[in-house]
Amino acid sequence: MGNTFFFGFEPKLMEWMQAHLGSAGVSFFAACSAFGEETILIGVMCVLYFIYDKETAKFVARRFMVAGCALACIKNLVCRLRPYMVHENVNCLKPVDKNADIMDITAQGYSFPSGHSEGSAAIIGGTAIKLKKRWLSILATILVFMVGVSRVALGNHYPTDVLAGWAIGLGSIFLFSLMEKIIKKRWVIYLIWILIFASGLFYCTTNDYFTNFGMMLGVFAGDLFEEKYVKFEKPKNILFGLLRMVGALVLYFGLNTLLKLPFSSEFLHSGTFMAHLVRMVRYAIVLFMAMGVYPMAFKAFKKKQ
Repeated sequence: MGNTFFFGFEPKLMEWMQAHLGSAGVSFFAACSAFGEETILIGVMCVLYFIYDKETAKFVARRFMVAGCALACIKNLVCRLRPYMVHENVNCLKPVDKNADIMDITAQGYSFPSGHSEGSAAIIGGTAIKLKKRWLSILATILVFMVGVSRVALGNHYPTDVLAGWAIGLGSIFLFSLMEKIIKKRWVIYLIWILIFASGLFYCTTNDYFTNFGMMLGVFAGDLFEEKYVKFEKPKNILFGLLRMVGALVLYFGLNTLLKLPFSSEFLHSGTFMAHLVRMVRYAIVLFMAMGVYPMAFKAFKKKQ
């Protein structure tokens, strides 16, 4: 169950867009939507962390984690149903979880705010803000905008969901930067955010909260661990950087799959609190290993050379 509220123009706009999309339009907006999905965003973070500059990656990751948890907590407070769940003439052209029923709130999540819009604004927009390059800022603006438009066209979000997602993604960038100016110890900042978002354990019922909270725990712990015990350096050539990134992606998806094996598919998709906790712990372990422990192999390899 959930809540239904919208401005009159929103379903009309979505119906009009879908009536004029055609198969080519659906494919185009599905491709645009991909820039706000987990796989692409993780790829961007891997390029930054393992190839380009880990400090830029950490700058973006910290803010993305805060934005993701804030969004999930708001989703579970507002409980706004997705447009296609409410309006007969709005279709779901690309479900969040293609393996689940499109009407399954636990799997598909609530509508307000848009997670794709928040994620693209926090990571793609955050990268542009950190690097301060004009061409990158222009490209980031176009990509973030198209991700938001695609979510409306594909029937997953109302326009107001997208606006709220952008606001959370960009707001987290500036809010975290403000906290860094006031609080000098990063672990204190991390603890504050963990305590704030831990409140979601008492009322959140969707996968996205437990995924984001688990990822935040893993990233925060991995950041502190890497900074104290690893301190890996930027690769001296792109090839070595690519090998690092491929290894990280194999670890991420491989470990994520491995940690599912002790549990049945029915349990993992049951939507129970224990299933959600397993999901949270799984993502925390995977992100901690990929960000904190895995880079230790770089130092070992360097010593061997």
